[in-house]
Amino acid sequence: MSDHDNTAAGAAPVSFRTWISPEDHGRANFYALISRLFADAPDAPLLRAIAGSPPLATDDDGMPLALAWSRLIAACTVVDVDAAAAEYETLFVGVGKAPLNLHASHHLTGFMMEQPLADVRTALATLGFARVGAQTMVEDHLSALCEVMRLLIVGGSGVEPAPLAVQRRFFEAHIAPWFDRCCAAIAESSLANFYRVVAQFTCNYLQIERDAFAIGE
Repeated sequence: MSDHDNTAAGAAPVSFRTWISPEDHGRANFYALISRLFADAPDAPLLRAIAGSPPLATDDDGMPLALAWSRLIAACTVVDVDAAAAEYETLFVGVGKAPLNLHASHHLTGFMMEQPLADVRTALATLGFARVGAQTMVEDHLSALCEVMRLLIVGGSGVEPAPLAVQRRFFEAHIAPWFDRCCAAIAESSLANFYRVVAQFTCNYLQIERDAFAIGE
């Protein structure tokens, strides 16, 4: 055997990262942003980052998502970080029972910790996702589900991107059935100000995802 053959035989296997299209990076970034905004109130750096973002480049500036994104940029430009934190606390935490709920079980059954949560947990186990021990967020929270979608699109530490069919199944089973009513409840709340804009953007984006998955079937 030649020296070249010995080197090749003893070499570590080469692994390549899955190529992710710019469009999918954009999708994942929006899921990450939605997840962050519903996980907790935005801090000052996040508000500045959104406020400094460019408008969406589209052929039609009147598209609902482009308009919703521009409104979110404008809202982040003027909102005070303390006001945003107080609003998040009022809407989604509250004293005792929060006025608005961000969990699939609540919107689909009227109660927490019901079958939709069990279904999400089964799906996550099938996908190989394990719950982080220190995590207190319940798996059917809108933020958690959007983070799963981000990981399915672009992967992460030890997680490979999933095929589009897997992304579609997860979205259609665990987000599509209830995001409209959740976002509508926020947008229609008299207590919402900044989060009314966040909810409208979220709804517009998830509607596009739903429609794109339906076209791709």
